[in-house]
Amino acid sequence: MKPKTNRVAMKCVGENLWLRHGRYYARLKKSGKDIWKSLRTVDRNIAAARLLDVKAKISSHTPDPAKGKIPTLANACDVLLERAKLEVKRPRTLETLRSSLNCLKESTLGSLQINRIVINHIKEHVLDRAAQFSGRTANHDLTALRKVFKLAVEKGWRWDDPSREIAQLPHKEKKVPVPSLEEIKLVLLAMRDGRMRFEAQKAAVFIELLALSGLRRAEAQALAWEDVDFEKGLLIVRDGKGGKPRIVDLFPSLRAFMERLLGGHGESTGLIFPRKGAQPYNPKRALETACKIAGVPRFSFHGLRHAWATELVKAGIDFGTIAKWAGHNDGGLLIAKRYGNHMRRDHMQMAAQKATFSVS
Repeated sequence: MKPKTNRVAMKCVGENLWLRHGRYYARLKKSGKDIWKSLRTVDRNIAAARLLDVKAKISSHTPDPAKGKIPTLANACDVLLERAKLEVKRPRTLETLRSSLNCLKESTLGSLQINRIVINHIKEHVLDRAAQFSGRTANHDLTALRKVFKLAVEKGWRWDDPSREIAQLPHKEKKVPVPSLEEIKLVLLAMRDGRMRFEAQKAAVFIELLALSGLRRAEAQALAWEDVDFEKGLLIVRDGKGGKPRIVDLFPSLRAFMERLLGGHGESTGLIFPRKGAQPYNPKRALETACKIAGVPRFSFHGLRHAWATELVKAGIDFGTIAKWAGHNDGGLLIAKRYGNHMRRDHMQMAAQKATFSVS
């Protein structure tokens, strides 16, 4: 005798409205296909309102199920990539998207018609990527999938976006090694004292600019002399992260460095660090070699940005001002949370001596 199964049947409680476990679902037919959609509520009135929205979406998007009319996910990825080449400005953002799309094309999802992909397909892919690599990598794929499904809805290949039901996975941020001022000075000395090739002189200028301005690598690569206004005391970042411009004030050490650099440059037009063909100037290898010669722990260009913020915090500059220079829009919350933790122990002990209040 077969054991009894604890199966709760769906119950029709209205036109296109069904109930199961106290939750409401929409059941509709489109091109001969049953479409079930959770209305995510236990309230009948809310369910009725959401049912109207679901009907409107389905009626406004009419995928043609005829063979060959609806592309596979791989084909949709190609369409999205061609559009992204025209719309995405930052090369690194485009490369991240391209990498995720290529992974999706090569996965089991790639061969499926895009209107046949359901939430379980996406969950399996995301969890598999997280297990093989990291939550961050899986989230990049999920972001790319959302862009693909948004395109699919726009094109009429399907009427909904199942990826929206999946939350991004938690992941640990990579710890960025933060050099001290002494370590930065040792690296610059190694670049300038003849122990490295002549190109290291230019690399030293690049490193010093990042350490004094807090610019990201791509921002420094795109910086032109026209962006430095000595009269007003401003350094203008025209294409920051996310395409947002910002202004960095030329405080004394940064101004002195820029004036010295301009005096040795001989001209005040064009990029400060000219491109090599189509590639932006990138002394990554020179930095790695200099760290090794100087005998300091290896750090990255972004580590210089952390060091810059740390020194500004130690100088007593408020978090809000540092955030504006760094290009953050949170009023200094991230600076306080992340960069404030890089303060040296000796500085914290010195600060503690200023707490002289008493209640006795």
